[in-house]
Amino acid sequence: MPELTVVLPTINEAGNIGPLIRALRDVLPAPAFLVVDGDSKDDTRQQAHAEGATVIVNTGGYADSLMQGMRQAGSEWVLVMDADGSHRAEDARKLWDTRQGADLVVGSRYAAGGGSDGSAFRRFLSRMLAGMFATIALLPVRDVSSGFRLYRREVFADAQITARYFEVQPALLAWAGKKNAKVKEVGIHYYPRGKGRSKNRLLRYGFAFLRQLWRQRGR
Repeated sequence: MPELTVVLPTINEAGNIGPLIRALRDVLPAPAFLVVDGDSKDDTRQQAHAEGATVIVNTGGYADSLMQGMRQAGSEWVLVMDADGSHRAEDARKLWDTRQGADLVVGSRYAAGGGSDGSAFRRFLSRMLAGMFATIALLPVRDVSSGFRLYRREVFADAQITARYFEVQPALLAWAGKKNAKVKEVGIHYYPRGKGRSKNRLLRYGFAFLRQLWRQRGR
């Protein structure tokens, strides 16, 4: 049984998934790889299989893919990160090295040593959401929307959350608070994606985050 499973939600990440798995294997201690694919139309699944990853298909949205990966992993720790090149292996090692005494380690653009190459508008939107969640929902980290995280699986595998898209991130932080989980933040850098096109839909995901904020108010 591996100590660590890397869960990679994907849609059309051919050309990115193989190099990422190889880079992670070089810096992490014998991880298992679980790719949760949203029915890609390119060679994502084939390339993941070629690198030794277990591949499952889930078309229920990002949140459901993340939680299925969390439940299906058999390891003590689960690392979740983007498969498009925006999250890098060297930062994954930083999260792993920070795990002692933690139940959740969040890769943060806003912690010491963190940063982002995203557009000025996306940086503004992310900081605005972070400030709103920190003020209204009292979540325990600055980068509430970061999807680069290391979870102690037993604390989060049974999480009862209402989310479909990336608003699962603050929902899981709220779950951490409910479980009195120890949360740490470590600085990471967010890079431009590699091959392919972004699947981000800012208006859709922005409204989803606001709905999640409404659910978390006062908790």
